[in-house]
Formats: sequence, C-alpha cells, structure tokens
Amino acid sequence: MEENQIYRVTYEAFSKFSNSLSRCRSFEEVANVLRVNLKFLFNYHCVRISFQWEEHFAHFTISMQDAQVEVLGEGNYMPHEKQLLSQKRPLCWNNQQVAMLPLAYQVPTEEQTELWGWVFENQERCLLVSLLAGQSKPFTKRDVTFVRLMAESLESKLLELFLFQELDKRNEEISYINAQQQEVIKQRTSEITKKNERLLEISIASAHQMREPLSRVLGLVQIMGQAQSMETIQEQVLPRLSKSATDLDTVLREVIDNATGELIELGAD
Repeated sequence: MEENQIYRVTYEAFSKFSNSLSRCRSFEEVANVLRVNLKFLFNYHCVRISFQWEEHFAHFTISMQDAQVEVLGEGNYMPHEKQLLSQKRPLCWNNQQVAMLPLAYQVPTEEQTELWGWVFENQERCLLVSLLAGQSKPFTKRDVTFVRLMAESLESKLLELFLFQELDKRNEEISYINAQQQEVIKQRTSEITKKNERLLEISIASAHQMREPLSRVLGLVQIMGQAQSMETIQEQVLPRLSKSATDLDTVLREVIDNATGELIELGAD
C-alpha cells in the first residue's frame, strides 16, 4: 500500500476514533474506545496513558484484548512515567529496561521491544503516553503524528469528564446545603409556631385572672354613682373598692411576673 494511501486510511481511522471519543460519557467508555480504535492508528503491544488535572488523575492501560482505567485522587505513576515527568521530553527505552515493567507489558524477548514515551503539557494539565512496540508490531516516526493527534483529542475529553465530575460534586454539595437549610427553616418555623401558641395561652390566662377583680372595681364605681349619700359611699363602697383595687394590683403583679418568666423561657424577652 502506498504511503499516501496509508495516511488517508489512518486519518479516516482517526476521524472515527474522534467521533467515538466525543460520545463518551465516562472514563470506562473512553477506555473501551481506546481499546477498539488505537490499533488502527499505530502499532503497539501495550499503551499506557496517564492524565493529570489539578488533583485529579486517570490512568489507562490498553492492550489488544483488554482496557483498564484508574481514576484517583493522586498519581499512580510507573517509574518510566516519573522519568518522563522529570525530563519533560520524548524518551525511548530498550529491551532491558522494558523487562522492569509490570506483567501487562511483558512480551516475548525475541520481540526486541522498545518503550516509547511522550509528555504533553497544557497549562495545569499533563498527559503522558507510553507505548510498547516490537518486531511484530513496529512503531515508526510516521506514527508520532497520530500519537499527537490522539493525545490532543484525549486530553480535551478527559478534562471534560473531570469538569463534569467536579460539577456533579458541586451540585451534590449545593443540594445537601439546600436540604439542610430547608430542615433548619422547618425547625425554626415549628419553634416559632409553638412560641406563638404559648404566648396566646399566656394572654388568655392573664386576661382571665384580671377579669374578676376588674369587674368588681367597675361594679363598685357604678354603685358609687347611684349612692344616696357620701356616708354610704365611705362606709360601704370605698372599703370594698380599696380591696378590689389591691386584688387587681396583686393579680397584675402575678401576671407580669409569670409572663416575664414564660417569655424568658421562650427566648422572646
């Protein structure tokens, strides 16, 4: 197949990969899209992709048969990824260094494997791509173009997923705060209702206590207006009026004292 035709076919495969990636709504879906599509972009035995944005980390391990993803609150970098982060440039490791990799990266020795690595940084984001190739699945310089294109598309999607994840978290916090506020409002409304009911009871009780001595005072005042002589008023009405006034004063003091105590207890003083 001619080189131009190879490029055209690979670009078509990349277009399909981008479309599939854009429809992903979870990290697991992204892992599956990588497993299905990467083999049409470049050769590899295994691909490791690590993404970091602020305190969010995602690690993907892709082979021809499997795809695994870890979404963590801290980085879980492999030794060669730490080297990439330290040197911040593309690197290539030989077969001997590849032997130090985890089991998922192990391939037959005769493959003469090479581990390629790239680091892509963009403001507060960092994407690491490491790719294990060999004689049966050789990686060439031509493939670097598609590694870069894949990395750019993947970085945008992973950032989008983390932003949605952060938004969901904020929405949950807001919902919790709203629920707490509603509970506080409900509780305070109940307390105010109970206080108002108690204040009404105090008012009714106070009015009832004052009614009897006040009625006597009013009755005696009416009698005074109808008395035939001052002697009758002085001997019969005034002593009773004085006692009724004293009783009324006593009741008023008791009502004030009781009401003050109740109001203090209700927190309405």
